[in-house]
Amino acid sequence: MINYFRQIIKELWSIMKGMQITLKYLLSKPVTVQYPDERIPMTERFRGMVKAEPETCISCLYCVNTCPVSCINIEGEKSEIPVRIINKEGKEVKRIKTVTKFDINIAQCIQCGFCAEGCPTGAIYLSKEYENSALSRKDLIYHYE
Repeated sequence: MINYFRQIIKELWSIMKGMQITLKYLLSKPVTVQYPDERIPMTERFRGMVKAEPETCISCLYCVNTCPVSCINIEGEKSEIPVRIINKEGKEVKRIKTVTKFDINIAQCIQCGFCAEGCPTGAIYLSKEYENSALSRKDLIYHYE
């Protein structure tokens, strides 16, 4: 008979411990984010989708050569008049080639950031965007003019 009451007291104690955790979360402020309307701010070092500004590209092909999956395609023509561009450090760089084709295949990209780290002019960078869904694979190839 005594074991019966001891067992009941143990079970009531375990129920109270479980309810303590439940009550703690019940009384706290909810952390739910209503996704399409509200967004969680991304951290400083977040690596999102690869974006490019071909106007500042000097066609050095560094990003093409360092990309481990070869998702970047750049073609350029030699221009008669070199254009001066200011790079990300604030120095002037001569652009001898003009970019005629600048394509990035986001479907293949692994967002490693090698292309953005080595770009001397900052023409290619990783954005804070993380929504890269599309209905077909052709929509995941970005053609920059």
